[in-house]
Amino acid sequence: MAILYTLFGLEPLGYHVVNTTVLAVASVLFYLVLRQLGGTRVIALSVGLVFSVLPHFCATRFWYAAFQVNLSLALYFLSLYSDLRMLQASHSGFWLWKLLGWMSLLGSVLCYETVLPFFLLNLILVWYRRHELESAAETVPRQSCASLSRPLFTPMRLGLLLGSNLLLLIPVVIAKVLYSSRLPRHLSIGHHFRWLTQLLKQAFIVSYGVYGVELPKVLLKIEHDYGNLTVALLAIILGLAVFIFLRRRFVCAKAAATPGEANQCSDAFLARRATLCLIGIGVLVFVLGYAIFLTDGFPKISATGISNRINSAAAIGIALSFVGFIGLFSACFKNDALKRNLFCGLIALLSASNVIINATIGSFWVRAYRQEQIVLQVIYKTFPQLAPGSILLLDGVCPYDGPAIVFESSWDLARALGRHYHDLSIQANVVTSKLQVETDGISTFLYNRRARYPYGKDMFVYRFDKGSTYPLPNAEAAHEYFETIRPAFENRCPPGQEGLGSPIF
Repeated sequence: MAILYTLFGLEPLGYHVVNTTVLAVASVLFYLVLRQLGGTRVIALSVGLVFSVLPHFCATRFWYAAFQVNLSLALYFLSLYSDLRMLQASHSGFWLWKLLGWMSLLGSVLCYETVLPFFLLNLILVWYRRHELESAAETVPRQSCASLSRPLFTPMRLGLLLGSNLLLLIPVVIAKVLYSSRLPRHLSIGHHFRWLTQLLKQAFIVSYGVYGVELPKVLLKIEHDYGNLTVALLAIILGLAVFIFLRRRFVCAKAAATPGEANQCSDAFLARRATLCLIGIGVLVFVLGYAIFLTDGFPKISATGISNRINSAAAIGIALSFVGFIGLFSACFKNDALKRNLFCGLIALLSASNVIINATIGSFWVRAYRQEQIVLQVIYKTFPQLAPGSILLLDGVCPYDGPAIVFESSWDLARALGRHYHDLSIQANVVTSKLQVETDGISTFLYNRRARYPYGKDMFVYRFDKGSTYPLPNAEAAHEYFETIRPAFENRCPPGQEGLGSPIF
């Protein structure tokens, strides 16, 4: 974050270019991991493509504070890919791959902890891949198996190498425990299992309900309320490109097969057993993506709000299972050409639909950013200077524009003012329904945290929609404003909640 701020300052374009690049790299690494695990090119391409456009964790695309989540995913895939490449590396390249795996493991978990349970899964995947490579070497005698037979990769030594990953995680976990503000004070295993079950239920409804079964309904809602012809045309073009590209991959795969294998080409890709396996693995990974919340705080599940960043790890399983479901449906038909066209068409349709959803959600963040700039410029013009220690309570501005945040807290508005006035002693917050007028000050509550502001000569409310200022030197002035001048807190804003924003679907 500090590096990005040094490079781009307050210009948002650079941040989004870097973030989009990181997400694209994560998707490519996901594809490479699937190929290393023995997945076919078409399936690996489909899964990587679907993952790259999933709206399930869209907050990581638009919200600057969540950009590290995409970096965590990219580093996780890099760690797994490095361990898989290690199995076939020469003596000279072995330690390079292992060192890269260790470094990316640490970076991934330090960036965001939802991927932490996946490193246990990695042990199984690498061990399974080693077994597959050994079996292949035994099946084809001429195949060089030196990389598998040398003492370095005996089961015990490979186990020690993989166990080193777990040892590296110990200090990271300790650091997370020491510095996390969301860990529960009293751990009740039964209570947390019940909570995790409820969390998984909500996540399943959003992931496979809102963005699965109800996807046509969501698209109709977008077309009716937020339609954008340019976005629709671009999505159609992308969908056609995806269809043509995947269709050509099928043709190339069939052409590369031997005459005896050519007739079974599509069956190999879309066999029911293979697609059911893909669905099962996807659901398992989906569940594992929320396992960290057995010990973490109690997060919220959202389809569009910033709290959907916690879906990032589970999105790996969602991409696998979505492609599996599409493959299973396509496998119901006997005609090979129909199978291939249906599979490619549904992947293309899903990708285009997700692009439309992401673009729609992104449009709210664009509007929210513009609203922020307008509010700040008016404040700067109205108050050329603010006394040190001033307390500004902003009223008349909706905290959310759909899922996007305008101003909702003490840290976003206060830091913007502090930077402009070069004075970090300036405090600021937003008037919401959770504000409380007390005898000795004003209290606001957000994310179960209390922010308290004592009355004084430099405390005031700025009513943005009216351009008026109301001093709050004491409790009497506060009661007069909030009970007489402005009795209603909601000021015509749509209902919203921290972590969720205002619902749009």
